[in-house]
Amino acid sequence: MAYALKPIGDEWFETAPLVVPAAVELDAPVERVWDALGSDAMWSWAPIIDQVEWITPRPHAAGSIRRLRMLKANVIEEEFYRWETNQRATFRVTHQTRPMLDGLAEDFLLEPLRGGAATRLTWTMAIGIKGLPAPPSFLKPALIKGNAAAIGGIKTIL
Repeated sequence: MAYALKPIGDEWFETAPLVVPAAVELDAPVERVWDALGSDAMWSWAPIIDQVEWITPRPHAAGSIRRLRMLKANVIEEEFYRWETNQRATFRVTHQTRPMLDGLAEDFLLEPLRGGAATRLTWTMAIGIKGLPAPPSFLKPALIKGNAAAIGGIKTIL
């Protein structure tokens, strides 16, 4: 990987130029949703991501590394720094093949609903795009809508 990103943690969700939450309610227990989040099929429905590969072996845990290719142009390496089975996972991007990001972290929170028969999945993305210290005003509403649709795609593998 040609470009290393500065280390970031939970503070990035407060200081990033753009923080985008998205939530979806799923008719599946948290265990099934959790398994889908860690599967090789995660993001298979999202056209922006065309490759997903876990670098570290299963079982996944804090310190696990995943590699994704976005738009057939930029490969990013993600390190999970939080892995609370069936509850929460958080990663930061550590490397990229093209200098497109100043920082990217994502947090996935699972909350049981209806006595455990369903799950609320909240995905929060915190991103800094190279060369954009303040994103244009139209970007956040577009990303909120797009991210809500994207995370809803998990229904295809549940």
